[in-house]
Amino acid sequence: MNLNKNALLLSIAAIASTPAFAVSANPGYFGISGGQATVEDFCGGGESSCDDSAPTFRIHGGSELSNFANLEFGYRYVDDVEASGVISGIGFAAAVNGHFIDTTLQLGMPESGPFRIFTKAGLMYWRLNVEAAASNGFQTATSSDTSTGVGFRTGLGMSFELSEQVRLRADWDFLVNVGDEDETGETDINVFSVGPEFRF
Repeated sequence: MNLNKNALLLSIAAIASTPAFAVSANPGYFGISGGQATVEDFCGGGESSCDDSAPTFRIHGGSELSNFANLEFGYRYVDDVEASGVISGIGFAAAVNGHFIDTTLQLGMPESGPFRIFTKAGLMYWRLNVEAAASNGFQTATSSDTSTGVGFRTGLGMSFELSEQVRLRADWDFLVNVGDEDETGETDINVFSVGPEFRF
């Protein structure tokens, strides 16, 4: 009975101490950033008005696996890119926005001083929402569509340590082959963003 009780107490102590050790060995972090996304090949040249850039924001969190490697998870929203024009007397307008969930491995220089530069590569799940309208001057038809898929993401980043717990981070993300080739068409997206990051 005493042996079982001692074993139980040792097990509880080991479980209780494991999270504290994990946090110490693998510090975590989270952050938020905002910036601008540019969708390549969205403007084909036949539109009277086209804006292929849109505001974007991302929420992310991760774990520092070592002093040069991080594993990160994130969610990004890209606001509407829009185009409109007239083809053969028919007016049209279209708007597309996107949601992205990603997992990314970061590889960078070991921290030396306040600056850190890193590269990254990972996978993302994307969802595009398309709203379109066409009008002949008498009638207007509208439609909406959604496409989803999995793609590759890469990029570069840099962070500056403001304090032991807070960093300022700037990123360039390159999102590859977003969109359905048969429906919305495939495109690449360039994203530039900046925001704070908090360590814990």
